[in-house]
Amino acid sequence: MTGRLWRHGLAMMPHLVAGACGPAEQLPVRHTDAAPVGVRDNRRASSRAQEELDDGHGADGDALQPVEEVLPERSVADVANSAKYRRLFGALPLHRAVLDVFCRMAALGGRLMGDNMAQTTHMSEQQMRSLADEAKEFIVDYVDVLFGPAYTTKAHRLADHLLAALLDNGNLWEGDTSENEALHGPCKRMYSRTNKRGPTVVLQMMRAAETQCEVLRELQDLEDEEADGDDWLFRLLEDKADDGDVTMAPTPTLSRSHHGLRMCVGAAEQLPGMTGLGSLLGKDANCSLVVSSSFNFYCSFEWGAETVVQTACATDAYLGKPRYDHVWYSDACGQKRVRWVRLIVRMLDGVAEDFIVVRRMHEVPSLPDCPLTRSGCKRLAWSFANADAEWPTLARVPLARVLRLEHVVPDFEDLGDRHGLRAVPASTPDTAGERHAERFFTNCFYPFTSRALNPSS
Repeated sequence: MTGRLWRHGLAMMPHLVAGACGPAEQLPVRHTDAAPVGVRDNRRASSRAQEELDDGHGADGDALQPVEEVLPERSVADVANSAKYRRLFGALPLHRAVLDVFCRMAALGGRLMGDNMAQTTHMSEQQMRSLADEAKEFIVDYVDVLFGPAYTTKAHRLADHLLAALLDNGNLWEGDTSENEALHGPCKRMYSRTNKRGPTVVLQMMRAAETQCEVLRELQDLEDEEADGDDWLFRLLEDKADDGDVTMAPTPTLSRSHHGLRMCVGAAEQLPGMTGLGSLLGKDANCSLVVSSSFNFYCSFEWGAETVVQTACATDAYLGKPRYDHVWYSDACGQKRVRWVRLIVRMLDGVAEDFIVVRRMHEVPSLPDCPLTRSGCKRLAWSFANADAEWPTLARVPLARVLRLEHVVPDFEDLGDRHGLRAVPASTPDTAGERHAERFFTNCFYPFTSRALNPSS
């Protein structure tokens, strides 16, 4: 049960669709003009049954005449002025309260799935109780006040049985069935190759399973032999260590691709927003450089998770669409900065170089009582050299200082206030005034690392 609790949390509110959220409607128990319910008359049951068999026609063949039914007006609850709403949200407007509930749901899901946490395989009892209290408060208070009571078994299990499941199993993946369900695929493929008749089906599937296991074993033996052939240097170093020498562990490095697009600095300065690139690099317009569309690097997570290889892109054609990533890096003073990658340089003036050219961004004050800021998202804006600058300032960042990728999204509330509710970044004008007015948020809910469904594997 525990492994599916978050999926239950997602499915318990299918009506929570962006733009369709709001207070639940209060419907009367029954229509005011409805006729009173009388005692059933069994003597007339047969005649009514005969009328139904006539498909809406009476004995004389006359069709039933439609009449207009008068229904009372629906009344919508004044949620924003209720005592429970004021206790939870205070004077927060209704649209921000809805956003706050979505932020709480995302944060709760992140805790359930172990998103962006250092330790994902162990939980203390205090952490379990805190997680269960957060789930119950979310369902009983926040969902109830905005969307009405959630009378579903999934919401009930998440609100009232999460703690018991955690204490019984000690983790959030013990009852997950996705791994066993995934194993049905090979069984189905084996079954499809049988004759599907009689008791020989089981024998045929067993033989197919044995053959598959043998093939996989042989492939693994080949990989192990190749690995043993490549590890002669490590064995030599270990032998030296046994003789009293210091063990030498090789530093992991990523292979560097020498493929790229060659251009001159003057041509690169013609790209949008790249004016002044020559001054930044200290080169003239005829200096050549080789740029790449992406680069790989070992990232560093501030929450202490194990490092992984990430790929940052800066290209107009990634799966048919432009992709320009945001990255965190450490500057010369040791401060963490977030920037937008514009150009990836591999060679400069015939010399191998590894750096990126980025557009500067800086953190700006958020709106009062902003749910995104309360959740940990940072509000950003472009950095300009002066108020009359047309494009953000550029900076040169060595690849060795890049820490990790960051997921940055537009501030859609600010965008909607300026261009209407249907505005999206692709439909807004690309002007200097728009770039000065644009605001962004870091997405603290993005799961860069998550809990493994089977940590033992």
